[in-house]
Amino acid sequence: MSRFLAGFCFASLLWGGLLYAHTQGIVTLGFLASDVTPPEEITADAQTERGTETGKKRRRKWKKRPRKRRELSGTAMTGDNLGGPDTRHLNAAEGGGEEQLVSSEIEAGFDRAFPKIRRCLMLVDSHDPVRGKLTFGLRIAGTGRITKVNLKGPAVVTRSEAGGCMRNAAKSIQFRTFNGPDMLVHFPITLD
Repeated sequence: MSRFLAGFCFASLLWGGLLYAHTQGIVTLGFLASDVTPPEEITADAQTERGTETGKKRRRKWKKRPRKRRELSGTAMTGDNLGGPDTRHLNAAEGGGEEQLVSSEIEAGFDRAFPKIRRCLMLVDSHDPVRGKLTFGLRIAGTGRITKVNLKGPAVVTRSEAGGCMRNAAKSIQFRTFNGPDMLVHFPITLD
C-alpha cells in the first residue's frame, strides 16, 4: 500500500510540475497546445480584441454539433411514472391490512392478456425480428385494477404504436381485490 501511495504522490508531483511549466511557457505539451498561440505572437490589437487589457477573459465559443436523428434502437422506457412505494399507515380500527397478490395470480392475469399482447407485437414496424427483454411496470390498486403501466425494452417496440397497444392490453387486466396498499410489479417477457 505504501508503494502505491508513494507512486501516486510522485506521479501527482510530476504532472503538477509539467502543467506549471506549460503555463509558464517553459514546456509545450502537444495535447494542451493545439489551439494556443504562444505569448510572443500576441499583438497589442489582439490583446485588446481578447479583452486582456480590461482583465476580462473571453469565453471560448463551441461549435454546435448537429443533432443526430434518434433511431428506434436500444432500450427505452415509456408510459406512466409508477412512483415509489407509498408510506404505509396501519389503521387497526378500520381493519387496514397488508395483503398483496401472489406471483402466481399476476402470472395468471398476464396469461389471460397474452393474446392481446401478442397481437400488439404484430404492429411493430421492423424488418428485422425483435429480440430482447420487455418489462411491464405496473401499479396495482387494492381494487385489483391496474392504475399505471410503463414499458421498458427495445425502443422499436416501446416507442411505437405497439408499445401503446401493449400498455392498454396490460391496463385491461383485472386482478382480485386485496386488503393492502398499492403494489408495484415488474413483469418481464423475453422476445425471441
